Amino acid sequence: MAKPAKKTEKPAYRRGPATPDSPPDVSAGMDELNLGRLTLNSAQKTVPPEMRRWEKNILTPDGRPVVVVCAVEEGEVVPHGLDNDFMVGLINLCFEAGVPNGPFTTTGYAILKAAGLPDSAQYYRAMQASLRRLSKAKYSVDEAWYRHQGRAGEWLSQEFSQISYLAVRRSSTGLSARSVIVVQLGVPIVESLRAGYIKPLDLDFYRSLSQPLVRALYRQLDALHFDETTENGLVKEVTAPLLGWAVRLGLFSDRPDNILRSLQPAHDELLNRGYLGQVEHDGRGRQRTIRYVFAGPPRTDHPELAALLTQQGVKEGMALRLSATFPERIEDALRKFKHYLGTARKPVGNPAGLLVAMIKSPEQYDGFLDIPSPPSSGLPPKTPQVEEAETQAPERYLERLDPSERQAWALKQLGLLGIMKHLTVAERALLGEALSRGAADASTLVKQATAASFSGAAGVLEYVDELRRALSTHP
Repeated sequence: MAKPAKKTEKPAYRRGPATPDSPPDVSAGMDELNLGRLTLNSAQKTVPPEMRRWEKNILTPDGRPVVVVCAVEEGEVVPHGLDNDFMVGLINLCFEAGVPNGPFTTTGYAILKAAGLPDSAQYYRAMQASLRRLSKAKYSVDEAWYRHQGRAGEWLSQEFSQISYLAVRRSSTGLSARSVIVVQLGVPIVESLRAGYIKPLDLDFYRSLSQPLVRALYRQLDALHFDETTENGLVKEVTAPLLGWAVRLGLFSDRPDNILRSLQPAHDELLNRGYLGQVEHDGRGRQRTIRYVFAGPPRTDHPELAALLTQQGVKEGMALRLSATFPERIEDALRKFKHYLGTARKPVGNPAGLLVAMIKSPEQYDGFLDIPSPPSSGLPPKTPQVEEAETQAPERYLERLDPSERQAWALKQLGLLGIMKHLTVAERALLGEALSRGAADASTLVKQATAASFSGAAGVLEYVDELRRALSTHP
C-alpha cells in the first residue's frame, strides 16, 4: 500500500536562517547538469575503507540504460559524502573565475566558503582528503554524458577525473585558510559549463540542509526537475524503482527497508522545508517504487527576468536557467531580438529558440544584430539619423562596411559558429577570395551557418560540405 503523502503548509521552500555553514552573502549558484544528474560522488557520509570501485546502471532522461564506473588506485577510496559539497564549491569558483580553459587559482578559505562548510581545522583536513579523492578517481561514462551545442546535442562516452589538475601550496600542518590551491576541472565538465549546460542551484538552501545525504538528494532531484522535453521545461514529479534510485544516489545497499530507513530523514527535511510536496513509495520488496512530487517551480533570484522570457515563448525551465545564469545579458538580448523581429524580411520560424541562442551565445550575433543602445537619462534626445539607424535591417549594417570589413566580419562570424575550424588553409583562402570579389555574400553565408548551428554538430558538418562544394565551383 502506498505511503500517505505528506504535505507542506507553504508552497515556496524555506531557506532557513543564515548560519556559519551558510554564508549569507552568496545565494545564486550554478550546477552542471551532467554532474547533478549522474551523482558521481556517493551520497553516503562514509563508505567502507576498501571500496575502490563501483559500477551502476542508470537511465538517461531519454530512457536509455547506461553504465557509469568509478575506480581508484590502491590505497584510495571512492569519492563520497562531503566530496559533493566541495565539488559544488569548485564549480561555482570556476564560474567566478570566468570558466577558464586552463587552471584557476583559489585559496583554502574560498573553497570552504563556496562549499558552505565551517572555517575549522576539521574541515580543512576534510578538504585536503576530498581534493585528493576528486583528482584521483577515474570515471568511465558510457554514452551518458550530454554535450550541449546550441539547440542540439549528443550523448557521449567519456573518461575523466572531476579534477584534472591540482597543485597545492600548504604548510607542514596541512591546508589552511591561506593555502594557495590551483585547480583545473575535468575537460568534459569545463566544456559543458562553457556551453551553458547548467542550471541554477540555490546555494543558501543547499548549504542550510543538515547532512551530505540530504544535500545530495536535493541536488539530484533539482537536476531532474529541469527537462526540456516537457511542455514547460519542468517536470512536476519524479518516479523511480527504489533499488535503482539507491544506485543512482550511490547508496550501497540492496535491501529496500534499509534504503527507505536511510532516506527517511532526508525526505522529512525536504518536506518540512517546503521543497517537496509529497513523497510516496509503493509495492513490496524489490519491486518497490518511490515517487517525489515537487512543491513548486525552482526558486530564482531574478523572477522578473524569467517572466520577460516566458512572455516571448521561452519554456519556464529554460527561462529559469537563463535568468539565473546570464541575468546581465537578457535585457540587451531582448532589445536586439525585438528589433530583429520588427525588421526581418521573413518570419522567424522559432522566435523563442532564436532568443535563447542570442542569450547563450551573444558573440555569434556580434554586429549582425547590432543596434544603437538607448541613451541613458540626461543625454541629448535622439536625432532623426539615430532613429533611422535603429530601424535599419541587419543587411543595412553590412551596407555601411567596405568590402574588406564585410569580409573580416563574415570570417569572424563563421569562426564563432564553428565553421572555419573544419576548413583547410586552402579552403579558407578560397572563401576569403570569394567574399572579397563578391562571389559569396557575407550576410547569406552567416545566416545559413547560423541556421545550420541550430542542428548541432551534424548540421555544422553538413553545411561545411555544402560550402566546400560551392567553393569548388568558383575557381
